[in-house]
Parts: sequence; structure tokens; C-alpha cells
Amino acid sequence: MRARFATFFSYIGTRFRSSEKIWLKEGRYYPDPESIQGLMELALLKIKPLNYPNVFLSSRTDGGVHALNTCAHFDLERRKDLVYEPAYLEHEINKYFFEHNISIQVNKCLQVNDDFNARHDALSRTYLYRLAVIKPEIKLDEKINIATLIPIEEWRRCHFIKPKIFDIELFKEAAKYFVGYHDFTTFKRFDKLKAHKHNRREIKSINIKQGSPCVTSYSTKRDSCFNYWDIEVHGRSFVHNQIRRMIGTLISVASGKLQPKDIQVMLQVPSKHSWHSFIQNCPPDGLYLADVEYKQEDLIYDPNRLNILDSGHEFLERIEKEKGGIEERRDCRDSC
Repeated sequence: MRARFATFFSYIGTRFRSSEKIWLKEGRYYPDPESIQGLMELALLKIKPLNYPNVFLSSRTDGGVHALNTCAHFDLERRKDLVYEPAYLEHEINKYFFEHNISIQVNKCLQVNDDFNARHDALSRTYLYRLAVIKPEIKLDEKINIATLIPIEEWRRCHFIKPKIFDIELFKEAAKYFVGYHDFTTFKRFDKLKAHKHNRREIKSINIKQGSPCVTSYSTKRDSCFNYWDIEVHGRSFVHNQIRRMIGTLISVASGKLQPKDIQVMLQVPSKHSWHSFIQNCPPDGLYLADVEYKQEDLIYDPNRLNILDSGHEFLERIEKEKGGIEERRDCRDSC
């Protein structure tokens, strides 16, 4: 019997090429150990389902981007009328990742209705960008690399910068221009193959607050050289590289290279030509997919619903039974 499952999981994306597999002419049925999607499928293959376990991600992230809580769905077919237990799947997938030293962890696995779609049913997504700015009182020689001051536990976990000036209030003021429904063509990585796609998206909110470093008992003994900032961006969907380019633009404003209102112009004149070449696209190290939100009822399995994954006579029989029930109810209404 075939059933659909949703899994919520986390990963540290440093070692992966991307979350999504590379698509080949042969189709979906192939392993790809360099991607999150491919490794999830390899883990599911170990339990030997009757079908190939195609994994559908809620969100696509670039290489180096991390996730604190993201989602995917997949269908698994088991012999006869048996269905895999979600707890068993959670255990076996995590066991595979642990044994192969893979930085992915399944937090929860649920059986869901057969029309659940991890990507299209998502109400919104929240991204977190971790930024660390060197404190103004720390004076560094031009020849000294900032990397010598970065705590080792923060390696590839946060974006560290040392601008000559950094005004967090200008940063916050400029961020307000992004909130709302805009065309983000200026803030998209240009791709000729996807140039025809519309780039209008809604940013529901941007929250900027004081962050904190990942510390060990040793590093707490030292004075931190950086001010940490957490930038939370909340919206339903985003164009490619949008958040990293947004953060890079805000850093340029805080550094005095742009005025806050310049962002308004970049949004009102959506074009790759509106992008300023001196703006640096922020690295993926500091970007986290923090959460994917769904309606609670979409995550509750209803065994009485029509199973669209059934096949053959069983599927047709269930349709006929449901039709028969409908006709009986209609006859009852007519007679009353």
C-alpha cells in the first residue's frame, strides 16, 4: 500500500552543493549524494520500499545555506496493506545520516493526506541571516585578516564583516522599504533561462534584533570582537538569491555607500541594470531557513479521505462506493 509522509528536518549546508538534485535527462530516479534531496532519497532506499522514494522539498536552498526547520514530502509503497510507521522512518533515516556522518537530522515524520504538497501548501517561510560586525573600538591594521578574530565554532555559520563605519539604525530604516509587495527583479540572480518568470513577491516582515555568538566554555572567557545581529525575513516565497542580495544592499546603506531611499528606486525600477556593482552579494554561510509554516489541519492524516495514491481496482472500487453514497444521499433529499 502506498502512503504519503511529511518530514520536518534540519541541516548544516556547508558540505552540500545545494538542497536540490541536479536534473538529468534520465529523469528523477537516480542517486545524488551531493544534495539534501538526493541524500534523503538514499536514506529512504535503505528501508527497501516498492517504489523509488522521490523527495519533494518545500524550499530550494543554495550550497552552504543551512536549515533549522524545513519540510519535504514523499510517497512510500509497502507490500500488501501495510504502511510504514512514521516513528520507524524517523529512526531509520537518522540512523543512516549518523552512520554516514551526514549533517542532516529529521526532527519529525508524519503520515499526511495524499494531496499534501510540502512546497505548494506552505503558508510562509522564515529566513534568518546572522551578521557579525566588528566593534567600532576594535582597530585593525589593514594587513590583518578578519578571519584571525572569528571564533572557530562560528566557521561557516555567520557572515563576519569589518566596514569602516556601520550604522545599524540606517540598516533598520532601509529594511522597511523591502516590506510589502514588490518586484524583486533587481535583487534576483540573473538567469537567461528564467528571465521570463515574474519576480513579484511579498515580504510580510523584517525583524532585526541583537544576536549572540555560538560559544563554548573556552570562548566565553574572551571578550568578543563583534556585535552580532539576527535579521529575520518572513514571506511566502522568494526569488533566487533575493535575501542575500537584500542583506548586501542593507550593509551598503549602513556603511554609507547608499542612502535608504536608494532601495526604493531599486524596487520601483526593477531591472538588473538597477543593481549597483559595488554591492556585495552576501555569502550563504550566514543564511538559515528558519521555519516553514502550514495550516495545522494540513498535517493531520484523515484515513476516511479518498486515497488518490491507490491504484487499480481498489481505487476504482472506492470511487464507486463514494459515488454510490452520494447518489443515496441525493435520493434521500429528493424523497424528503
